[in-house]
Amino acid sequence: MRQKNQSKNLTVVPVTAVTALNRPMTEGAQSIKRAFMIMRIVVAHGETGANLKSVATESGLHRATAHRILSALVDEGALEFDVATLRYRLGVEIFSFGAAMGERFDIRNLARTALEELSNKTRDTVYLGVRSGFDGLCIDMCEGDFPVKTLRLHIRDRWPLGIGAFTMPLLAYLPDAEVAEIIRRNAPRLVDQKDHTPEILFKGVQETRNRGFAVNYIMAYPGMCGIGVPILDQHGRPLASLCVVATIQRMDEKRQASITQAMWAKSKQIADMWHSVREVKGPTENWKVDNSSQQRVKLSAQQLAMPLR
Repeated sequence: MRQKNQSKNLTVVPVTAVTALNRPMTEGAQSIKRAFMIMRIVVAHGETGANLKSVATESGLHRATAHRILSALVDEGALEFDVATLRYRLGVEIFSFGAAMGERFDIRNLARTALEELSNKTRDTVYLGVRSGFDGLCIDMCEGDFPVKTLRLHIRDRWPLGIGAFTMPLLAYLPDAEVAEIIRRNAPRLVDQKDHTPEILFKGVQETRNRGFAVNYIMAYPGMCGIGVPILDQHGRPLASLCVVATIQRMDEKRQASITQAMWAKSKQIADMWHSVREVKGPTENWKVDNSSQQRVKLSAQQLAMPLR
């Protein structure tokens, strides 16, 4: 089943080209962009966190500039600094942002039933991935009951976008300029990966758009094949991805087509639920006491103060 996408015909942009994402901007906007870039770098380092040298190197910022932004993020609670290891990690303020949104951003909870149903139907392992900066992050999985297991990916694993069938849909359905920027950013990390050069990744993006799903073969024993589709928002941007992995012997073209059709159906189902739970009213400030109840309390207090007759 092929999903329509406005960016289907990819214009291949050289990795060294200046893209729309690097357009001139105001000083304030640039500071915000840099702050988010640094937070994504910190996130990419996982639980161990990132030190100042890593942040400066990966961001391309001067060490003093990187330190100034890191310090500001720590002051605001967005990051925390471990004085023992000299590393930065996400702070409690980020957790509070997520907690405040509740189910509106809990796509893992919304997708859980779909993962279980796909796994039961295929007997294979199903993964749910989301974008995290320039990576794909596995946030959930449901293991099938087929005897031969193909568990190479685990929850909380993060791979560069475009690597593997669970991250390629997160990359391929983005606008061309954003695809080019991500591939450019990840190129230094993949410099020793001959199967993941920028040219190969651009080709994979185009093939995924044309085919309507991502496919990845891993020939090492036992040979594996993964297929993936995006979960798209109302603007056609990927919210997350679904990926089914099985042995190569179980993934001929006919079965790929059948599973892909089921995945697209679940993808639309999850997207519909996502949009539905986001259509909510503003927060209820139930800590406030309205005047009528306050008046009732006052009257009751006056009555209690009256002498008994």
